[in-house]
Amino acid sequence: MDDAALDLAAEVGPFFVLDRWTADAGWRPLRELVERPDVLAERVMAAREMLAERSRVPVEEIEERATASIVFLGLAARLVSPAFACAALTDHVPNLSLDALWWKPTLGGPWPMARSASAPTTPQGLDEKILQPIVTPVLDAFAREFALSEQVLWGNVASSLAGALTMLTAARPDKAESATALVQDLLASGTLQGTGDLGTSFRRHSCCLFYRVPDAGICGDCVLDEAPTPA
Repeated sequence: MDDAALDLAAEVGPFFVLDRWTADAGWRPLRELVERPDVLAERVMAAREMLAERSRVPVEEIEERATASIVFLGLAARLVSPAFACAALTDHVPNLSLDALWWKPTLGGPWPMARSASAPTTPQGLDEKILQPIVTPVLDAFAREFALSEQVLWGNVASSLAGALTMLTAARPDKAESATALVQDLLASGTLQGTGDLGTSFRRHSCCLFYRVPDAGICGDCVLDEAPTPA
């Protein structure tokens, strides 16, 4: 059931793909992002260097905390999108676990991710099977290592989920109503309660700090109406 549901989810787009793990393919365990601060630091520094190059400024002008939030936003999208699409398309949440997920270093675009052995089958939904056991420990590591607010980081997760909804409804308009109801339920209770509102478009209750990148502006779902003026 998991394989069929995840294969169907992958048809939505690259953010929804979970490859099958194979040895000697360069996959790294997701758990190292939780347990190894040096790996997190390396990923954030690589992103800072990329942003500095794009902004044509010295890397020192790219704030570490803002970059860490942006890196987590991209990772959160990859952690929630495949399972969300499974739930929306098949009414089945795959049995994934932190120790069964793998990643590869990349800059730009969706993080390459894979799955190995499934976790034991449980009847819970996205909150109990994905947000709490998988997203939470990764989020806690980013909060701890970069002094980021959990409110900001959970807002990033909600924003990622809303982005997944937009992509899924574009690819599968026949599932728009049920997928929207699923996101509304997640925002109304449980781990994501209070992170944002889904009206005609999603509006989060926090800022991902992207505006702190030189000339970046603000995101379309930001709680801010305009970027604050630098002090």
